[in-house]
Amino acid sequence: MNSLQINLFKNSYWSLLLVGAFLLLMTAACSDDEGFRNDPRDSGQGGGNSQHEGAPEPVPTEDFEPEPGQLPGRTHGDRTHGIWPQVWSQHAPTIQSWEYKVNCGQAESHTESCFLSDLTSVRVTTPSGELIELEKDFNTNDFSGEVTRRWVLYGPEDGDLPARGDYVFSYSRGAELIYEQAIPYDSGVISYPTGVEWKRSANDIVVNWIPPPEAADDMHYKALIWQVEDTPELFVSDVFDWDVDTAVLKDVPMIVGGKYSLNVAIYFDDGYAYSEYVIFEWPEPGETGY
Repeated sequence: MNSLQINLFKNSYWSLLLVGAFLLLMTAACSDDEGFRNDPRDSGQGGGNSQHEGAPEPVPTEDFEPEPGQLPGRTHGDRTHGIWPQVWSQHAPTIQSWEYKVNCGQAESHTESCFLSDLTSVRVTTPSGELIELEKDFNTNDFSGEVTRRWVLYGPEDGDLPARGDYVFSYSRGAELIYEQAIPYDSGVISYPTGVEWKRSANDIVVNWIPPPEAADDMHYKALIWQVEDTPELFVSDVFDWDVDTAVLKDVPMIVGGKYSLNVAIYFDDGYAYSEYVIFEWPEPGETGY
């Protein structure tokens, strides 16, 4: 055998060894089951999330912050248009009723435009199928400066508490339905403040009350005053913390001898409860209402 034949023999020998080793490795890799495993995401197996079946829906981000006393993501729908629809209960000594409303976010003035500004209709469909037309209410309170941009309707004093279920808010501009959202309601009422008293202190009115037992740190009070009978028109209100039982409304523009109605309301996430109405006559300075 010459040198050329020897070299060819060696090359063939090493080639056969390499092919054999490769075949042995392939056999070992596939010997524990039927072959290469499928990606478990393709068949819904395993712990990974597929981009197809079983993948979680993306969580929408909320660009708007709720006002105090409001729970995001529970009774107020999404924030697609920066609006807060609410189904509320009213509770007072002789009243149980409802209130439906939807607010825009906070603003410096009620003239600032928002999604609700140029709508021509906002309707609420109750769980029973009743259709309620809300009323537009854009204003700024002259006394407190509180800005309101909303559509709202108060239920009658002899009404009923809101029924549990889904409420559909429908927003229209002319004949065109712009947007709809369903709001779940499953709540009740809380007790109302009692023992409301008042006195004049210089040009201020000091109001005292007994808090309801349910008062908690996600609630707040309002003291509200408006005229009665033939007294010139007036509406005064201001907000106070949940853990107080006294409010001072400063420099109230009431006239001596004028007759007014006062109550104190406590607000929670799903409504409010208010005291009995206290009718009083605004006295001369130095006199008291206690």
